[in-house]
Amino acid sequence: MPPLVWLRAFEASARLGNFTNASRELLLTPAAVSYQVRALEQHLGYPLFERAHRSLALTRLGHTFLPSVSKAFTDLSISTMSVFGTRDRRPVRFRCATSFGHFIMIPRWKAFRDLHPDIDLQMITASWSEELNAETHGLDLRFGDGRWQDGTVELLFNEPIIPVCHPEMALHNDDDPLEQIANAPRLDIMGVIDTWEHFLNQHNIVCGPRDLGLQVDQSVSALELAAQGLGHCLVLKSFAQSYLDGGQLVQSCSTSMKSQNSYYIVYSGPRNNLPVESQMFCDWLIDELGQ
Repeated sequence: MPPLVWLRAFEASARLGNFTNASRELLLTPAAVSYQVRALEQHLGYPLFERAHRSLALTRLGHTFLPSVSKAFTDLSISTMSVFGTRDRRPVRFRCATSFGHFIMIPRWKAFRDLHPDIDLQMITASWSEELNAETHGLDLRFGDGRWQDGTVELLFNEPIIPVCHPEMALHNDDDPLEQIANAPRLDIMGVIDTWEHFLNQHNIVCGPRDLGLQVDQSVSALELAAQGLGHCLVLKSFAQSYLDGGQLVQSCSTSMKSQNSYYIVYSGPRNNLPVESQMFCDWLIDELGQ
């Protein structure tokens, strides 16, 4: 692999037609650009230019090589801008669980863009929480008890957990619905504190031993499986709302449970130390979701 600066000198010289124009773009002297191109040719073992007075012409191999080099620099530029933004327009980068992003953020994305068209958002989804790194994730949208030590914590919302199922699995009205759920196929979400056992035990329904059945690590997966009629699932009401509205799922019973956890925004340092775009995003999110 040739040094990147040599490739950059070659690409600029080929695109701009001579070393002088390339030197202005690269902030080098024409002699330095010429030296880098010559070094590249020696490294490759073949000439890339036919040199004439104040002009350059690509050799056959130079013509063949140039598209790949140009594409590589274009890809690097696009990737850099998409991840880090331009110097005068940095994206608001936030991290959240996949289900939160799918059910809460994506349906509201257009509303935010309509209100703040000059602010770019970058959403990073993760299954399991890690400590907040201010350099890589400016904001963390977390579900938990709020007792984290790696940043400032602001409450977003707490809402009930409800059981849902496919319409064909709807319960019989003449029997105790919780007893029916206790004996029906159930879907488990790994790593959550609001479990079926906790839900049923609150109402003095004892969960007997059962096969583990289907276990997933995200609410969105549990909802998709429930929509296929594979069992009842226990999720935040807002996550299930689109399925309920569309008739893909029904609420298994009228009983709900207050979640032991809530959603929070977590960020490093005090709020007024955040970039102004991040502060505006936090204000908007709390207005949208806050209680």
